[in-house]
Amino acid sequence: MSFHYILEADVEHAPDRIKKVSESVPADFVVSRSLDGRPLSQFKDHSWDLTPYGAKHIFYFDNWQKGNFDQLSETLTNEIKTISWLAQWNPNCVVERTEKASTHRSMVSTLKSLAHIAYYCGCTLESAHASPKFQAALKESIISTIDDSPSAELAWQAVHVKKLLRVCRIAANDPECRKLPKWKIVPDEDYDLWIKRLSQFRKYQVENGKRTPLIPTRIMAVMLKGIEGKLDTILPFLADLVGFYTAIYRDPRIWCDSRTDFNNNKRRIKDLGVPLPEYNRGSKKVTRADTLRSYGIEGFIDSLGCTHDLRQIGDHLSLFKYFAIMFIHLYTGMRRSEVAVMPFFCHKEINVPSLGETSVIFSYTTKLEVTNYSKLRPWVTSPCVEKAITVAQAIAKICWIRNSAAPFPSNPENVPLWMSPKWSQSQTPVHYDYPHTYTNGFFARCMAEMPEVEIQQPDIDELIAFDAFRDWDTDEDFAVGKPWPFHSHQARRSIAVYAARSGKVSLPSLATQFKHLTIFMTELYAENSPFARDFIADEDGSIPESHVVNSFRNSLLSTSSIAFEEQVIKTNSPLRGGQGAAFQAQKDRDMPAFIGSARAVQKDIANGKRKYTPLPTGGGCMRFEGPCRSYGIAWTFPCLGCAESVFEDWVLEEAADSLEFSMQSMSPNSLAFKFSDEKLKLIRAQLVD
Repeated sequence: MSFHYILEADVEHAPDRIKKVSESVPADFVVSRSLDGRPLSQFKDHSWDLTPYGAKHIFYFDNWQKGNFDQLSETLTNEIKTISWLAQWNPNCVVERTEKASTHRSMVSTLKSLAHIAYYCGCTLESAHASPKFQAALKESIISTIDDSPSAELAWQAVHVKKLLRVCRIAANDPECRKLPKWKIVPDEDYDLWIKRLSQFRKYQVENGKRTPLIPTRIMAVMLKGIEGKLDTILPFLADLVGFYTAIYRDPRIWCDSRTDFNNNKRRIKDLGVPLPEYNRGSKKVTRADTLRSYGIEGFIDSLGCTHDLRQIGDHLSLFKYFAIMFIHLYTGMRRSEVAVMPFFCHKEINVPSLGETSVIFSYTTKLEVTNYSKLRPWVTSPCVEKAITVAQAIAKICWIRNSAAPFPSNPENVPLWMSPKWSQSQTPVHYDYPHTYTNGFFARCMAEMPEVEIQQPDIDELIAFDAFRDWDTDEDFAVGKPWPFHSHQARRSIAVYAARSGKVSLPSLATQFKHLTIFMTELYAENSPFARDFIADEDGSIPESHVVNSFRNSLLSTSSIAFEEQVIKTNSPLRGGQGAAFQAQKDRDMPAFIGSARAVQKDIANGKRKYTPLPTGGGCMRFEGPCRSYGIAWTFPCLGCAESVFEDWVLEEAADSLEFSMQSMSPNSLAFKFSDEKLKLIRAQLVD
């Protein structure tokens, strides 16, 4: 057999052909010639001009890397070229006989996307099949759409990925290529499943729309901090704002700078059906400024940049309403349809055994339809979300004042949280007697209020790792320098991924903000959680597909699998703990056998058949039910004597250092010092062993 260009080419200007390849393709191999026979491109070049053979564009191999072109970048680029060369010069790798040059250009584009993932995960394409990080990112980029149907663009990428996997598998098993590296991309045992998935994925393409991206960690942290700051500015004035609106919708002499104001005020109050108060022609009028001043809100209104105009004030209140909506999305992962129908009283603190007081938001899961509406279901959230609820409730009361002469209901069970400011122009949802509004138009205005959310290049680099097959460089919505285009779906996907990676997100502030939420989500959304079974599940015991609990569980499995790879399979430190010691003994006895069995365990973890829970102190717990109740109570590192624990030496060393530091402030005669000293001796004894 000879390696030759598989597309049609005249003999006079055909590329080179060779009978066999060794460890690599010859650098001076001519991949294209001009019509007069002169060499145009060689294998060593980072761009190949294949236009004489029907290609419409030059193939560029190194432009996938926008940052520092280091050694890994060079290796990945050479891998892209070699795999592309095999697809075009090895007749055994031909997947379809009707292939065209444009097909191979699409394959190069797919290879570049894989190179993005590999670079982010710190591996080559040759080792990608053995990298859990790469496998998780690949699945995240192609298959695991948490919220949305795949786009037509992404569906076509699935076709090219499937073709690429087949080319790599053929080459890996081709005797003529035995000296070349084996680019498997996915593990052998998962190959058939991937081909099946990709085939099914192609069937679900839609005509429009793109997949919802993750919110980059930096931007998400800025949003959480910025929105909470906005809510903090209005919280002290809520009662005064309600009092202000109550007054101007009852007495036309208030908020009155002129005769025109007085007549407009009377008309507004009459239209509402409120009887006008008795007064004489000489009654004193209260100016707009004095009205604001009397209710203590003049400085607040002026700080918003508002003129003393009800339309502008109402518009800014709507802006605060949507800040509250965004805050709830970001701290719950609720869908738009779920947030839109939240009841007025939706926030509770419930007591959960072993966790204590837990913040929960209640709403409905089914979209706005007349029938088949769900029961109230809970979403775990952060205590700070109460600020958003408080703001929303006050604004809802103001909307009531603007539309009804009746007093606000003392038991508002049929009142929506997001009440419409204009009832005549809004719909009344199921379960409520009054109209509500939720539109996406305010999100862009809210984002414009936070200049720090402008997209930076590191944000794009982070996106590439989780959605490598999207062309971020040409997507104008995500151009560097533009405000992040927030959509509620992004919050759902982001919270599922980031909360599941508690302590592993790249931005410390985001990890801190999610710390409390993650603990409660992990406990209450777990597979065997009585809370999920009793409060979230349907009558048949199944969790509604729309609830964020499903996305969170999938992200937890992926995170646990990656942690097992890092902390058990790849670590060079001796493993401690009951299960850790067993793994270490197997490593010492037969490393290849250990790798094989550990990979099988890792696969079971990814599929939910076994558990590995990364612990904040380091190491992990392989107890299927999750960490036991003694964790954090029994002593500094209670997992030391547990049969299901796994941890490295450095965990004990850090525990010892922490104890020594804390003992410096204790009296040597105190019980705390003696107790800590006993712990320290136990840890030091383990380190000596």
